Amino acid sequence: MSTQVSGNPYPDVSASRWSAAKIQFARNNGLISGYQDGSFRPSQPVTRAEMMAVLRRAAIYGQQVQGQNAQLQPQQDPVVFSDTGSHWANETITEMSSYCGVASPLNERGTAFAPDQATQRNYAAAATLRALDCIAKDDTATQATR
Repeated sequence: MSTQVSGNPYPDVSASRWSAAKIQFARNNGLISGYQDGSFRPSQPVTRAEMMAVLRRAAIYGQQVQGQNAQLQPQQDPVVFSDTGSHWANETITEMSSYCGVASPLNERGTAFAPDQATQRNYAAAATLRALDCIAKDDTATQATR
């Protein structure tokens, strides 16, 4: 991965920003897409729903890099969250709940996902680890069938 960019990855992300190359890599590889107004908002907290959207894309990217199918295979029954039914990320959150439990209830209890709440660092770490473990599990299963 390059450590430099030739231009601004987004209008609100300067090429001189410390994270510009990483943001550009993530954008170029479909891991992030920014907001509808074309901005990235690098200093804005990430919501739990946004985190699931990024982790979904990262899992698909990870599978493709390993030569696997670009579809996430459910590993468990999906969770029906009490507060995501009309949310823009409902399908993604539900899919990621069935993908090794990457999406899980707020504080791992109850039925609320809290999609618009800022992602806490402990949840980001736990969800990311579950996604990475699931990618590795899919890769092991793929290699066993070859």
